[in-house]
Amino acid sequence: MAMEVLLRRSIEGVGEVGEIVKVKPGYARNYLLPQGYAAPVNTESLRRVVQDKKTESVRQARLAEERAAIAKQLADLTLTIEARAGEDGHLYGSVGPRQILASFLEAGFKFADRNLRFETVRELGQYDAKVVLSDDVEVDVPVWVVQDAADAVTMAEDAARRAAEEAEAAEAGVSLDEDALPAIDDPLDN
Repeated sequence: MAMEVLLRRSIEGVGEVGEIVKVKPGYARNYLLPQGYAAPVNTESLRRVVQDKKTESVRQARLAEERAAIAKQLADLTLTIEARAGEDGHLYGSVGPRQILASFLEAGFKFADRNLRFETVRELGQYDAKVVLSDDVEVDVPVWVVQDAADAVTMAEDAARRAAEEAEAAEAGVSLDEDALPAIDDPLDN
């Protein structure tokens, strides 16, 4: 069972201002009517449609200006997300939309999940996060997924230590390769 209402404001997925649409009674009764986004279909509300259309056009123009300003700010933004990864660049876990939204929040932008298009990644590198501000305004923001700084320092220290050990062993003429060591019989295996 549906209820007919006259939209006083354009609502994404429902309709444009001035349209008579059918919606579920609970949606109309609990959201559209109390918020003033819709009105019951009658002669008085039909008469107000002209004023509602003017108001909506002003509101849409203001929103378009705000979206353009945000898009301009986003065009200059690059996000960097630190994540733990192995030497091969494969992450211990993943970086997904939740981390991207948190990074945007740290940069001073708050977006809903529906405004972000980002596939979960599992390797270090550069990716693009698409921010959808409206049907006609989308911005690609570069996202760098980099090695966690503390983890990177530890791995670099380990690699330097290993290289130093290998260099010392090479000078002494000894191989540190475990496969190259001769097998030693364990006297306890008897």
